Amino acid sequence: MSPRLLLSALALMGLGIAPPSWAREPAPKPAPGASSPRPPVDTSRDTPAPGTKNTPDAARGTQATSPTGAASGAQPTSARAVRHRVTTAEAPRHIIAGGKGRATLFLNEGTGATAASLTLLELQPGGEVPEHTHDASVEILYIEEGAADMTVSGQTLRVSKGDAVYIPAGAKHSARVVTPGAPFKAVQVYAGPGPEQRFTQGPRENVPHGK
Repeated sequence: MSPRLLLSALALMGLGIAPPSWAREPAPKPAPGASSPRPPVDTSRDTPAPGTKNTPDAARGTQATSPTGAASGAQPTSARAVRHRVTTAEAPRHIIAGGKGRATLFLNEGTGATAASLTLLELQPGGEVPEHTHDASVEILYIEEGAADMTVSGQTLRVSKGDAVYIPAGAKHSARVVTPGAPFKAVQVYAGPGPEQRFTQGPRENVPHGK
């Protein structure tokens, strides 16, 4: 047995004899083209402070952001709240038609109704709505009381209680109340809100409608 192997065997048997450096097996040389082993990585810089999450953002002391660039803990800006119920007392009421009519604005973009609006129209006998158009909005009327002569796209119609009227976008139309002693009332819907805002140019009336 060679001296090198003999000293190594005695060390392994627990005799307290450490093999001399010349008896130790030399470290294997790396194969040609192989990279040398990397030194241990110092992770002390990536250790987060107590109470923080172990994430790269926490280690760097930065705040995580969403793909849009907003902080992950921030609340998004909420859209206008939708009001599912609007009472008569809450709805603004305006004088229209030269003092011979009223418009109560129930649902529109101001209440979160972005697809349509709903208004209650009231016209006294002799009240008129001059010819006009709504280029981007369809108008629908449901007659609750009274009667009126309406002209839609050149066609004259007598409309009265229980009738429904459809006015396409861009169609010229007008109306004149023909009931001698009773007001004309109609529920007006614009599919594409906006035209009802012209009623707000009239004076505001605060008493509930019907009084």
